[in-house]
Amino acid sequence: MNSNALTRRALLKAAAAAGGAAAGARLLGPFVPEAHAAPEPAHFVHIFFNGGLNALFAGCADKYLTAGTFGVTSTNVKNVGNGVYTDASTFGTLPKFALDHWAAIGLKHGNALHTTAQNLSSGGERAIIRDGGNCYLTQLAYYMGGDSAFKAVYFGDRPPAYQAQPAFQGVPIERIVNLADAVKAAGSDTPDPNAPNRALAAEALEAAEAMSKRQITTNAGRLSPLTDAYGSAAGSLRKPAPKPVTLAELDTAYGLKGATGTDSYASMLAGAELMIRAAGTNVVNITDFGLASWDFHQTGTGGSLNGSYSRSKLLGTGGFGANRIAPIKTFLDRMLNSPDRNVVVCISGELVRLPDGDHGDGTVAVLMGKNVKQGVSYPVTSQSRFSAETPGVKAFWAAVAAACKVPGTPFGANPHAALTG
Repeated sequence: MNSNALTRRALLKAAAAAGGAAAGARLLGPFVPEAHAAPEPAHFVHIFFNGGLNALFAGCADKYLTAGTFGVTSTNVKNVGNGVYTDASTFGTLPKFALDHWAAIGLKHGNALHTTAQNLSSGGERAIIRDGGNCYLTQLAYYMGGDSAFKAVYFGDRPPAYQAQPAFQGVPIERIVNLADAVKAAGSDTPDPNAPNRALAAEALEAAEAMSKRQITTNAGRLSPLTDAYGSAAGSLRKPAPKPVTLAELDTAYGLKGATGTDSYASMLAGAELMIRAAGTNVVNITDFGLASWDFHQTGTGGSLNGSYSRSKLLGTGGFGANRIAPIKTFLDRMLNSPDRNVVVCISGELVRLPDGDHGDGTVAVLMGKNVKQGVSYPVTSQSRFSAETPGVKAFWAAVAAACKVPGTPFGANPHAALTG
């Protein structure tokens, strides 16, 4: 170690770096029995298709094979594995890591209506988002902890469930409308000239550990968590600092063509990446544009055309505008298996579609993440119906919390633990 390195000023900067690298580690000395290694930060992204997402995309495509419901055939279905089947040309093209960590989660909310500006007190979206007078999104953001200034944010042309959602324990959910403004607010556009010296901070922690060796050895059982905290923080600081998030990088990755507004589907996914990497945001909610924009009731030869209409909209063909699958794939490829982060993604809709294209009374959510196992929990039947045993909304959020490694069980028991516990 450089003999001139550990000046008082340098140690102060080192301590600041250690605080960021080992948030919650309580590196205050060798006699802190509750010190723990810093956990991997978690982030939850809720991609919501208002109006309804057909269960054939969400992992239950095999249920419709026999009758050819929604145009499902053996040639347009992909067997993802462990009972998960999806549309081959859309969700079946997601990155391999996403496919390998795909849990199809059945959720029966019991409301077959749409939540709209005219129906604020009812509908599937409200049932999924609201917990009485609270909001599941802000509750989850609070329980996830951390020190982000933007713990919960949303993208879209209106708030989740068409209403300003209540803050929970001081945690609000805020709208992001411009990526350039978000970069500035997160401080990712300008390097910090006062940023702590990471290498020096690591040396300071290693020196502190060495000086505490006798006490730690004497009290190995009680102080072993402190040893873990020292090692975790020093190891983190030995790694290069995360590179700043720039608009140019996001533009290239998501094909934004210089636009910084969040009025395109690709820009919303780019914004989710920005808020996670630059602001450390806990919860991101993305809602597609328009009123009940996935509400396809059309029927034709062979029954409902909901499957083909939804496929066209996902791919941006047939007059449906922008491709949705492409930016979702980009986001999953860049973020789902991020080192040192636990990114959990849910893709769901307001309700499933019945064979005649009408509304079901629940949804099947796609849940993906490092801690998610591939499989199906409470699928629909061939008629898009849920069994009486299918868990409700709170159980879904319990599964999300488990996948995010939230301490305790803030939403109660997790009946989907086999896939998310």
